[in-house]
Amino acid sequence: MATLETTFAGLKLKNPIIISSSGLTDSAAKNQKLYEAGAGAIVLKSLFEEQIMMEADWLGDPNMYPEGSDYLVGYIFVSNLIMSALQMFFFIPELRGVSYRMDKVLMKRMINYSFPILIFGLVGILNQTVDKMIYPYLFDDRSEGLVQLGIYSATSKVALVMAMFTQAFRYAYEPFVFGKNKDADSKKMYSSAMKYFFIFSLLAFLAVMGYMDILKYMVASDYWEGLSVVAIVMLAEIIKGIYFNLSFWYKLTDETYWGAYFSLIGCAVILGLNIWLVPTYGYVASAWASVAGYGVITLLSYFIGQKKYPVAYPLKRMTTYLILALVLYVLSQQTPIANLWLRLSYRTLLILVFVAFIIKKDLPLRSLPFVNHFFK
Repeated sequence: MATLETTFAGLKLKNPIIISSSGLTDSAAKNQKLYEAGAGAIVLKSLFEEQIMMEADWLGDPNMYPEGSDYLVGYIFVSNLIMSALQMFFFIPELRGVSYRMDKVLMKRMINYSFPILIFGLVGILNQTVDKMIYPYLFDDRSEGLVQLGIYSATSKVALVMAMFTQAFRYAYEPFVFGKNKDADSKKMYSSAMKYFFIFSLLAFLAVMGYMDILKYMVASDYWEGLSVVAIVMLAEIIKGIYFNLSFWYKLTDETYWGAYFSLIGCAVILGLNIWLVPTYGYVASAWASVAGYGVITLLSYFIGQKKYPVAYPLKRMTTYLILALVLYVLSQQTPIANLWLRLSYRTLLILVFVAFIIKKDLPLRSLPFVNHFFK
């Protein structure tokens, strides 16, 4: 009899059918039915900050659960500790067969280089989450803060396209930077990488905003009132991506402490603007605070980097793309077309104009693999 057994992430599954995190997996009863139906694995729903805060209120209510506060403090910490321990378990085969000895000189160099990056990473995570962490506490009515936080968090999911693009680029870019460091044309390559990142970030922005009539169904209709912040959140992600592109200079020059300084400054800007403006302007101010925070550290990284490790970025060409993208964005949003399909067709045409400009100026079809066979 044929078997469908397989392995995934080191786990043995009875079949390769994995149920993704969705409405199908949002309750224990549904998960039990999926198991009985023969699913090989189930990806559980994630727990977001607003859910944790609401459950914290519930657990802290002595009428609902008198002992709740005794367990709440370690609730998240223990769950993350278990997850990290399980992940470490899968690296055991990689750690075997290696002889370990302490090299104090090398250890000191590694700590001097990597500790500021640790601060940079921790504060970087805080930059992305601090607005949501403090949001409910900025309102006299905390329940109103939770409602707005739910809207802001839900609609921000539409902007995940840009966050995913930036993250994917980062994973590929850092090995590229260190691999090209010794090459004679390395700075030219860094300049080109920045240009193409910027171009395709703008293209992703136009695509998301152009097809918002479709993408808005990623969130429940109750949250659609917050879709106005999607463009702002995506702008913040673009600026953050530019910052990461600029940030390689302090790693190549072994001055990683600059990364820690920039992150702390960005965090201070984001935190300060949230505290100042959110009580008056709500989640729109929170989105703009991220733009301001990342904008400040991007400018700092650029000007200081040009002194420490100068790179001739194509600022004029990038400005041209920015202006074109802004014009096309305004045209797509301000042209009233009632019919959905006509509106989508019109916005598709505008996106194609941007693509045509890219092909004309920086990405001729003859230079592309496979496609070049059709353009002799």
